[in-house]
Amino acid sequence: MKSLILTAAIIFALNINAKAINTDPFEKALKTFNETFKDAENVSWTNSGRHYEASFEDNNIKTRVKLDAKGNLVQTVRYYKGDKLPATVLYAVKKGYPDKEITGVTEVTDKQGVNYSIVLKDDSNYIHISAKDSGETETISKYKRGDK
Repeated sequence: MKSLILTAAIIFALNINAKAINTDPFEKALKTFNETFKDAENVSWTNSGRHYEASFEDNNIKTRVKLDAKGNLVQTVRYYKGDKLPATVLYAVKKGYPDKEITGVTEVTDKQGVNYSIVLKDDSNYIHISAKDSGETETISKYKRGDK
């Protein structure tokens, strides 16, 4: 009787351990995604080997997220127009680059924080700048417009 109970306990323990080992990593990533991005639309997934990536729209903002096999959010990349920038960043851009139009923003959030890559234009140039949440900006490159 003792051996039967011991055998049953071992089989039960092995079964639970096997389930824990066989948990699909995508399920963890999917759970995190669904909890974090409840309003996501037009979602498509890819697997780059080390990470799962989802591309989607969230409140009319094109977004890409990268999650690891443990379900941790590694990186978020959002693409939008200047009107969605935080006030401190928008103010710094308008102050540092007067008379320039913001044509696009790429916002990257990861463990280092949030960084904004912003494209500006005027009558003759495109200007690529980098900005931080603090309002600190830096010109990365400037190009003559080829469409004028």
